Amino acid sequence: MKRQLPQQQVVLQEARLRKEKTVALLDRQVSEVKDTVSRFKSSVKDQLNAMRSYLSIMEASLFREADKAELNASSALLGERKSLAHYVEQLGQMEGVLKDLEGQEQTEFLRKFCVVTGRLGAILSESPLPGRLDIQLPVISDEFKFQVWRKMFRALMPALENLTFDPDTAQQNLLVSADGKSVECSDHKQPVSDEPGRFDKGNCLVTKESFTDGEHYWEVLVEDKPRWALGIISETANRKGKLHASPSNGFWILGCKDGKVYEAHAEAKEPRVLRVDGRPEKIGVYLSFSDGVLHFFDSSDEDNVKLLYTFHERFSGRLHPFFDVCWHDKGKNSQPLKIYVPPGSQ
Repeated sequence: MKRQLPQQQVVLQEARLRKEKTVALLDRQVSEVKDTVSRFKSSVKDQLNAMRSYLSIMEASLFREADKAELNASSALLGERKSLAHYVEQLGQMEGVLKDLEGQEQTEFLRKFCVVTGRLGAILSESPLPGRLDIQLPVISDEFKFQVWRKMFRALMPALENLTFDPDTAQQNLLVSADGKSVECSDHKQPVSDEPGRFDKGNCLVTKESFTDGEHYWEVLVEDKPRWALGIISETANRKGKLHASPSNGFWILGCKDGKVYEAHAEAKEPRVLRVDGRPEKIGVYLSFSDGVLHFFDSSDEDNVKLLYTFHERFSGRLHPFFDVCWHDKGKNSQPLKIYVPPGSQ
């Protein structure tokens, strides 16, 4: 039995170590829960403070518009009231003149009658128009509420990323503008070096900027271009040969073909066809590492931003904004893709 004691001690120590590891793991998980909840509360606080700040600014702006509408309406109505009051005063004066005329001698009555009736006719013919009833005053409507929500939604998005196309990643047929904000497909191949990060088959490229954390938002002008695709790719995604666009291969992209068919390249044999109203001219892309989402928006109208599709993914590593200009198709698809830059910010 004494000889068995060391063996029992080893078993006991191993069991204690396993349980200590489990306790340490539980401690880490408790700490992670606390950190996650703390970050959540901080994020909620920041977001709600941003909402309150934006709503305060909007409230002040709407109050100024309402005060201006009140001033304009009141000024117009008071002007009409003043004119009408003067006219009423004239009518009162004429009543007194007619009463005085009634008691005049026959000769005096005849002499003044024509003058008085002529003046009375002139006054009656100058009668002011009825008061204005078409004054536009601010009204809270359902449409107004939607407009506020849409504007607040855009205001809470991150500031626009100032992206620049990276010509060292562009396939040979792509022409990048001097400012790096526009790219188009050409008939002629450009003399380029064989960079490891350059696309050699697909008419694609990425930007000089890339992301590893945080949240980011950028917009791309597609306008009337009939065929295109854009989104993000991972640092390790293959850029050589035929591209297999799917999240498992490091591609999260949305595209358009024939100017009317919109597709999300999800995990399926064929892209998922999307139902899209109208023809978006500007696409907004929102990436959040913490939330694990990639949203695509039709942001053609800033006051009416529409969600097109969302990828849900636990993003890790470095991600690059990605653009597939697609073949020019003998000029039918020669329109460029452009990084949207707000007027006045260049």
